[in-house]
Amino acid sequence: MGLIPIQPRSFRILDFGTECALLCRCPEIHKPASSVEPGMYERTLTSRRVCRLTVMLIGVLAVGVFNRFLPPPLKSLHGEGITVPDGYKPVIAKPTPQTAKRMGRELYTRHCAACHGERGDGKGIAARFLFPKPRDFRAGKFRLVSAMNGVPTTEDLHAVLIRGMPGSAMLPWKHLGTNERGLLVAEVLQLFRDGMREQYINVLKQEEELTDDEIEEVDVQQEIREFVQRRTTPRPEIHVPEIGRPDAHAIARGKEIYFKQSCHSCHGNDGKGDGTKEQFDDDGFPTRPRDYTRGIFKGGDDPVSLYYRIAYGMPGTPMPASTTLSAQENKDLVHFIRSLSDDETREAAILRRERIVAKRVEQIPDAGSDGWSAIPAVGIQTVPLWWRDDADPDLQTQIVHDGQTIAIRLSWRDEFADIHATRTESFEDAVAIELYRGDAEPFVGMGDPKSPIDVWLWDADRQSQQFVENTYPNTVVDIYPFSETLVASAELDRDGGRTADQPDISLPARASGNPIVPTGKKSGGSSLTVGGPGSVTFRIPQSQLVTAHGQYSDSRWEVVMTRSLSVESDSDGISLEAGARASIAFAIWDGSQRDRDGKKLVTIWNDLELE
Repeated sequence: MGLIPIQPRSFRILDFGTECALLCRCPEIHKPASSVEPGMYERTLTSRRVCRLTVMLIGVLAVGVFNRFLPPPLKSLHGEGITVPDGYKPVIAKPTPQTAKRMGRELYTRHCAACHGERGDGKGIAARFLFPKPRDFRAGKFRLVSAMNGVPTTEDLHAVLIRGMPGSAMLPWKHLGTNERGLLVAEVLQLFRDGMREQYINVLKQEEELTDDEIEEVDVQQEIREFVQRRTTPRPEIHVPEIGRPDAHAIARGKEIYFKQSCHSCHGNDGKGDGTKEQFDDDGFPTRPRDYTRGIFKGGDDPVSLYYRIAYGMPGTPMPASTTLSAQENKDLVHFIRSLSDDETREAAILRRERIVAKRVEQIPDAGSDGWSAIPAVGIQTVPLWWRDDADPDLQTQIVHDGQTIAIRLSWRDEFADIHATRTESFEDAVAIELYRGDAEPFVGMGDPKSPIDVWLWDADRQSQQFVENTYPNTVVDIYPFSETLVASAELDRDGGRTADQPDISLPARASGNPIVPTGKKSGGSSLTVGGPGSVTFRIPQSQLVTAHGQYSDSRWEVVMTRSLSVESDSDGISLEAGARASIAFAIWDGSQRDRDGKKLVTIWNDLELE
């Protein structure tokens, strides 16, 4: 049989070519990645060229650079054992400045804007629920710096993203990739520069009375750029000497310095933060000295970080820089401060993402049964959004499923059982679970409109079914027009006067299925949906699929929430199945601490895996 000539088959390449060009210098395209624009490489390629382009792309995937930014079909190839021909060396290029800036802005909007604000001014929609308040990046008042002029380095900002800021509501973002954190740091620094530019222009307008046209002149613009450059460039950085391991003599010397420098006047004789009580930061907000014995350090508990805090203080707070201490005195003081807590205590102050495995069982254990004792418990660290000491509730979680139903058991410490919220001054204990499935996790503080979150809620008041007349026995009631005519008395004790005696038509909230209204059911569970702070919404009665029961014993709550794994539609929540993965987070309200709404304890996202 002779060979039959075959016309090469053509393929139309759209975004595929653009993505590849952004990652490498493609010999088929003959343009560097820096010149790539969206849609530039819409062209027809022969099958041979497609093969060559595919080999190059596999090389990029094998290296793994920018893997997070690849589209899902390409990302799935990474790590699948694909090999690259010998001698092939892809040339990797960074995203264009415009692309990197767009990515950084998108990451900031998704993870940071709810607290720090779209403009970076610390006035996000969730800021009113937080204390200490979110940082105003535009004002340039950064607390954790390693440069004498109070300007953070990129390393300073990276450290905050990795560690968070224990002692505040600033959560760690270590789960983000290195590239993503770098883009976020660049965005924060850009907001800083924008703020400094804005400040200087305001000075020119108010003090020098320049007009907008005058400000646009070349020499004035150069003056503005020079000011911004000076104000946003960290210098000089201090050299931290080798600190070494502590010994009894170093700790003793550090203690002497602690009192000599009057550290005890704020932090107390024993380092418990019980010295000067009334303190305020530069913005007029109240603040408190750190309790060193709790091991909670906003800027890190390692010796180098503490050395920086002593040397430079914390700009914008009452914590001053120690400019008169020698390097050796700084080191001794670091050793003394660290001696007031141990490694275990300091470790417990840092939020860490946990892996929670939902064990597959033959039968779901009942709440309070011994069946839960065989299920491994995972401890989850929490942080109060409105800071208070001694807030750790020792949250433990256990999760099981039987292929049809999932059950989540939560246990936490609470000194008082607050089960009624009928009085205006009373608040109930409660716990909630957030669930999300998807590649790009939304903001853990209630998600966002594009990435809604499934929320399961239990609260003690709803389970207790307390009617208002049980709390206020001397109350008076109106006539219920659909069940009563003229009555001789307005007293509650008249026949037919109690809430339980009324038909639904007399109580519209109950008739409409409002989940907040007591219904006589024993479950305190509810299903909600949320797409950003302030958007919490109870699902309709037909979609209330979560049941929950809580019991209090020995100063601990135990709550078990259950729901079918799969649901019929998105309006019922997210579906799960054996082998599924999801993101899960938790929140706890302590009624005795007057917790409600955004005043609560929260966790970061954790990883849920179903066996």
